[in-house]
Amino acid sequence: MNIDDHILLWKSATIQVFDIRYIKIHGDEQPSSFRLPASGFLYAIKGKANVILDNKSYMIESFNIAHAGKGSCLHISAVEDSLEYYLILYKATLPITSRKGMLALWEREKPVQLQYAFQVTNALTLQEKIETMHREWLKQNNIGHFHVKSLFYQIIYELLQQLHQQHVNVQQPDPVEQIQNYIDEYYNLPITRESLAQMLNYSVPYIAKQFKQKTGRSIIDYLIQIRIQKARQLLIHTTLSLQEVASSVGYEDVSYFIRIFKKHSGLTPMKFKQQPKQHKSYRPMYRLSLSNDKKWIQHYIDNDNYYQYKQKGDLLMNKKTKSSMMTTLLLCFTLLLSACSGSAMNTTNNVETKAATNQAAEVQSTTKIVSTVKGDVEIPVDPKRVVTDTYPGFLLTLGIKPVGTQELYMKSPYLKDHNEGITYFEDSLEAVVDLKPDLIITGDEKKYEAFSKIAPTVLIPFTLEMDETLEEFSRILDKEEEVKAWLDDYHQRVAKAKQTVQNIISKNQTVTILAGGAKNDITLYGNGYTGRSFYDGLGLTPPSKVIDDIDPEKPWLQLSPELLTEYAGDYIFMAVDKATETYDYKSEPVWKTLDAVQNDQIFEIDGWSFWFSDPISILGQIEEVTEMIVQQVKRN
Repeated sequence: MNIDDHILLWKSATIQVFDIRYIKIHGDEQPSSFRLPASGFLYAIKGKANVILDNKSYMIESFNIAHAGKGSCLHISAVEDSLEYYLILYKATLPITSRKGMLALWEREKPVQLQYAFQVTNALTLQEKIETMHREWLKQNNIGHFHVKSLFYQIIYELLQQLHQQHVNVQQPDPVEQIQNYIDEYYNLPITRESLAQMLNYSVPYIAKQFKQKTGRSIIDYLIQIRIQKARQLLIHTTLSLQEVASSVGYEDVSYFIRIFKKHSGLTPMKFKQQPKQHKSYRPMYRLSLSNDKKWIQHYIDNDNYYQYKQKGDLLMNKKTKSSMMTTLLLCFTLLLSACSGSAMNTTNNVETKAATNQAAEVQSTTKIVSTVKGDVEIPVDPKRVVTDTYPGFLLTLGIKPVGTQELYMKSPYLKDHNEGITYFEDSLEAVVDLKPDLIITGDEKKYEAFSKIAPTVLIPFTLEMDETLEEFSRILDKEEEVKAWLDDYHQRVAKAKQTVQNIISKNQTVTILAGGAKNDITLYGNGYTGRSFYDGLGLTPPSKVIDDIDPEKPWLQLSPELLTEYAGDYIFMAVDKATETYDYKSEPVWKTLDAVQNDQIFEIDGWSFWFSDPISILGQIEEVTEMIVQQVKRN
């Protein structure tokens, strides 16, 4: 630490004091733990305790001062009798008009992020200034706060002198370790690179680069890993519903949770949970943590000016279904009648009891309990009148024709041969009742409650990938063999199509998927929606800019034509309304500059046909694109 550099930096800095408070902790109180919302000084005036700053331990006693930067985790424990201290929270920045050399020095030294603790030599003088700052702060007026700022500069001067004279070991906190500690503790909260950077007072590119260099993975990858590990624990050791598990690890969208869980575990959460326990493999990555076993955490709320406790870890028990309770009561009632009968009626009652038991077993055998994202649901073993709002294509894939569905999802041109015998009910619950369904399968959580009052209802999140949705259907409807046979045929046909396309479009050539035509605002697709059949189905390669800029959770972007050159690949597929639209791209100012246009490697596809995501439609889209590319080669 170069004392002259730090004096220069503090001399040039703009200071803002956020809060000053006096705190007393008794030895019998729970340990105090919170994350600093700003850089801060802790000055102990009485007592002794163990203070941990981001996993580095200090023994703090009277007349000791400690400093840590914004985002640091402060943990106080092992208090002897009591600990009295002042906490001063502040922000210091350089004016944006500062010279580049000064800004570079600030970034290198990071004076407001330094961690240290030591015993001051002029304790009474320093304590008097801090106590005066506290009194002035409590006045909550401009003159008092101006006095606070002047005293703050005096304290900084005193501390810089003593840091230099005592050769105090000053440490730069490790932002990567801080991020890991934070994610380990708060994985169930919304976390982004931007929020972490703001919390730790760094830029997003800086923390992203540092984290990648030190761990070999991105921040988001690490967050996902921790969340999936926690989800596995909950699935193995609790009876929480899938919705509750997802929410407990930070995913409010249960369908996205299912996708991300399968991607990292190889199984859907339900499949993972249903594995025999002895076959489950769970090897969490253990790391040092301040409080792995704590059931509480204390947050500092700087805008509300108080400390608040948040209890976490309480688990809910699933409720038994009414149907299973009624079955149990029926059997118990039957046994009770048998036990209370007279001896003269034994033979008759035994026959009646057996008949009743057989009847109950027969009734039971026609239904089964299935686990869903909404908990356990009792459904028919062999449903005859299935209704679905969003999944007719999936049912048809399994050879099941629904008695009713919404017309929109049957408008796929690839399903046109299957329309006969299906009633369309749109949003009319009365029409659903008239269909007399014995099972309803929905993809709309908002309709679940209403549907479940009509017939047994299963919710399958509509945003799952095709194979994951098929897995759910096969499990619920006992159609494993049908699904396997269909997928075997699907994979063979897709492999053939993929090979045909890759003989024309090589791996080092890129493909861009767009919608909107040449004269409109344009939609750019990643591996989802219209782009699914190209990237996931045919294995085509998107431009690196598409990969970098498109969020997997929302796989599309709106573009203006001026940005096209940044995202255009060697080949372009443009989704339009082919019944009414076609464009001359070579006559459009921006478009005619693109290599794909100049090389006649731009294709128009029917956007409506590529909107559908059921298995039959996806297979049709893949084979249609393949034929389109082959015909283009023949024409050239």
